[in-house]
Amino acid sequence: MNTSNTFVKQVLSSEGEALPINEKSYSANEPSSEGWREPISQSFKARVLSPYRDHCRYLKEAVFSATSTKATEMLMEGEFAIADSCYIDDTGHFNAVEFNICFNQIAYTHLAYCIKHHLIEELNDYDISSFFQKQLSNFLIVNISSQYLSELNAKYFKGLFGIHSIRKRSQYTFMKTYCEFEDEHKGRAKGEVTLAIRSASIE
Repeated sequence: MNTSNTFVKQVLSSEGEALPINEKSYSANEPSSEGWREPISQSFKARVLSPYRDHCRYLKEAVFSATSTKATEMLMEGEFAIADSCYIDDTGHFNAVEFNICFNQIAYTHLAYCIKHHLIEELNDYDISSFFQKQLSNFLIVNISSQYLSELNAKYFKGLFGIHSIRKRSQYTFMKTYCEFEDEHKGRAKGEVTLAIRSASIE
């Protein structure tokens, strides 16, 4: 995702608490008391990651899960593998650039899935066609922070993406999101990212 401009940062900083998300019913994937899980098909994931070069498609598997119809209780779980860095010789560990790329890929996948199934009311001006058309131009990073709690092996690890809060103002939807990455030896990184999503009507 691209970083946002100064105007978006000013709009974000002027806002108060997040607006509540209205619960609503859906025609499919209605959660039970235990929630629901759905693997993301390889074809759908490939379409979401099509802007990336082949060797930079680090997200290998993804599963959507939810415990209710609230956007803040929906998650995207992922499996990642970085065989070779796309920009530098092998550092032997997961780094900040790879964190950003992996966040982007799991976030895009989550938002595309939610838009396709109309799961986030604030993004109902999008359909899946307009998402793919405006994926790179309208989904912006306002702020990103990351922590590297212990050395993580980038060759294979798992990740998680979720949403803390959503608020809408004018033609922007602001999301406070989070992500976590962990390998089988408890190498771990985590972060929080604020997104600004332009209205689908903005060209």
